Amino acid sequence: MNENFINIWVANSELGRIQSLREPIAKRREREGKTFDTSHPLVQAMIKGWKTGSKKGSPVDCLVIAPDFALMGRQMVNELREDCERRGLSRREYYLTFLKEALEGKEPGLGNIVLTREHPWQSVLDLFHTPTVENYQDWTVVTIDTTAFEKGGTLTIDIEIGREEGEAAFYLFDGDRVLSTTEGVPKDVLTWVWGEPGDTRQITHRFDRGQLFKLGVTGPWVKEEACINAFCTKISVEENQKEPLEEKRPEPNEDIPNVPLSELNVSLDSAQLSQEILDVFRAPGEGYQDYTVVNIDAMAFADGGTLIIDVHVGSADTSGSFDLFDGNTELPTEGYPADALTSMWGIRSNQTGQIRHLFARGKVFKFGATGDWYGEKGQTNAFHAKISVEEH
Repeated sequence: MNENFINIWVANSELGRIQSLREPIAKRREREGKTFDTSHPLVQAMIKGWKTGSKKGSPVDCLVIAPDFALMGRQMVNELREDCERRGLSRREYYLTFLKEALEGKEPGLGNIVLTREHPWQSVLDLFHTPTVENYQDWTVVTIDTTAFEKGGTLTIDIEIGREEGEAAFYLFDGDRVLSTTEGVPKDVLTWVWGEPGDTRQITHRFDRGQLFKLGVTGPWVKEEACINAFCTKISVEENQKEPLEEKRPEPNEDIPNVPLSELNVSLDSAQLSQEILDVFRAPGEGYQDYTVVNIDAMAFADGGTLIIDVHVGSADTSGSFDLFDGNTELPTEGYPADALTSMWGIRSNQTGQIRHLFARGKVFKFGATGDWYGEKGQTNAFHAKISVEEH
């Protein structure tokens, strides 16, 4: 290579990776009077490399390790051919790209993906853990590289949660965000969703120029024993085609703060499967709810279907939270919306999100839009919603 690199080969069996060889290797070292310090920082970096997502049976892991022993990149030889084909590069070109990306801090192979115009989507299948200590986060992190999209686009993350025990929260951050394991509820979140075992969810985020993102996945603090569950994501980018939604800023009503902004009615049937609305929501203040309500009549779908609500939040400073309820539910004015069928919270300015709800027979729903609890009470923002039904 050059003066900046040292190239070494270390058998993973020497580090204890292969269970069946641990005892024979220990006996051989004892017989030869040799020791092996597995606590050395370089050895620990190697062990971290093959513990962080490596697949069984990979005979060689290519690791890039910094002078301070930080792990900067990993390439599994079993995936080299597939990765070369996916990015349309020869092995030589791909490996050089792998080294450059590692030095640029993109952490190739460490739970990250690179999206380009030629390859605008990738899938990730991994595990998350439910921490047992309150205010502790046990992160599974996926770094998402969208720098190839210089003019920006919309990042979409389609999520499927496994059917083992353990709910999951999915948080999207800027790429330079350092994820702490002890900070409690994460701050500076771009957007997030929560789901139970077997649920499907979606995150969308519009960005103005190519950048790095981090998707952090963790379980909530509600389990006495740690749970492990799987998740699968399809992560994709669509380049920008539309201008951001213009904000709509009615003045907040300080004299009558709890008067509903509006209540709309939407009726859907086989002849009209979708409708679009443009309205405003208002920040309720921490611990309260101040819903703009949309009544959705889906009674015409006798055999049921999937209700889909695509939401785009305007460009004012206030983030939005959105909850779907049964039509006969009395919407709360404070506290968490415990009776909600599904929710998405903290959708920031100029960002998008989607609610999906499967129903077995025709019924009426209430869709509530409100500001999140971190916005200044009374401040408003616009939202555009496309409400549709996919018939069974």
